[in-house]
Amino acid sequence: MRKILCPTDFSDTSGKAVEYAVYIAQHAGAHLTLLHVVHLPIVDTSETALVANELLGEQMQDAANKLKSTVLQLEENFGANRDGGFTCDFLLKEALLTDVTESLSKQEGYDLIVMGTTGCDSTMEELLIGSNTEAVIEEVKCPLLSVPKEAATPKIEHIIYASDYSQEDIAAMSEVVEFGSCFGSKIDVVHVVKGRDKQDGEEAAAFRMELQGMFPNVPLTFQEITSKHRDEGLMQYYNQAGGDVMAIVRKEKGFLKSLFTQSLAERMTYQAKVPLLVLHGK
Repeated sequence: MRKILCPTDFSDTSGKAVEYAVYIAQHAGAHLTLLHVVHLPIVDTSETALVANELLGEQMQDAANKLKSTVLQLEENFGANRDGGFTCDFLLKEALLTDVTESLSKQEGYDLIVMGTTGCDSTMEELLIGSNTEAVIEEVKCPLLSVPKEAATPKIEHIIYASDYSQEDIAAMSEVVEFGSCFGSKIDVVHVVKGRDKQDGEEAAAFRMELQGMFPNVPLTFQEITSKHRDEGLMQYYNQAGGDVMAIVRKEKGFLKSLFTQSLAERMTYQAKVPLLVLHGK
């Protein structure tokens, strides 16, 4: 992991994401870029255009000052750009967040995005942050770590990977193992079955053998649990096992939309305060 992108809007929620991004950059020896995006308002007259440009200029200057201040704080508190083991800078863009993150991940080699996410309360800040995170996950193919506002102090020693024994899992596990190697994480590969009779015996055994052969020196464990609802089963296991991050593969266009429905998000991300590493199926 070489380059980490962390969008921020200077809220408490994005502040928690910055904490996780710094933690990861420290352990990975990576470069961290803080990103703030300003949206130009839509105008229809020359008079309103002038006002909009003045407002935009003020917003850009204010954001630049806040970004500079944040980088200075990271230098003073964590040794960024000094002896802290990682480097840090910032970007200020006038564009759409999804466009910027997609361009940076493709053209500038950013290989992880860390973003804050919130629950489904009614405040405008929380609605905007939640929709931005989901939009980036939907449009950008780079792995993304979403960090809830109430997440615990950063620690990534135990990763719970949600598996259905598919080929996408095989490819995604390489990314999970690479991510976890920065922290010496143990990884639990968890498969949820709905019925009591376990019909995945041969398939599960072949899957485990393949992964163990690919990663012989990685602390992998395999668990098969029974639950009527996949998300509830995963969260129950996550809490009982003391997980630090839940990892899930986005396999098709509609999967993430179901993952981020209000009830599921409350259980897996918001109420449970679970950092969620979202990967993309190959």
